[in-house]
Amino acid sequence: MRLYTTYGTNDLPRAIRFYDAIFSVLEQPRLPGWTKTRAGWGTEPEAGTGFWICRPFDGRPANVGNGTMIAFPVQSAANVRQFHAAGLEHGGTDAGVPGTRDYYASDFYVTYLRDPDGNKLSCFYYHYDPAQDPGD
Repeated sequence: MRLYTTYGTNDLPRAIRFYDAIFSVLEQPRLPGWTKTRAGWGTEPEAGTGFWICRPFDGRPANVGNGTMIAFPVQSAANVRQFHAAGLEHGGTDAGVPGTRDYYASDFYVTYLRDPDGNKLSCFYYHYDPAQDPGD
């Protein structure tokens, strides 16, 4: 499957600062082709994968979908914590601190953020072992 994701924003410069910060943690560069009206990140744009932000095409204000979330996999629990910290430092809000959850498997380490427009994001790591990662 090839796909890309788009979230709407009401303040593109603010959203770019936020997404530049979290995507630097994920090692996903800004894609070519961004303009004054949109920006994107990813490593395989020709394959149809990437993440984009823009003002909604219908001209109405961007809003948040209840139950809508994008989740990004990373290679360590430390990356999950870095993602969360970068998001908070750049205008995001906490929607769930980094850690494990009782309702997931004990080796699933995850965090949740809301971007400056209120869109929900997650960053996760499988195979978490607290004996090998005491946290920051």
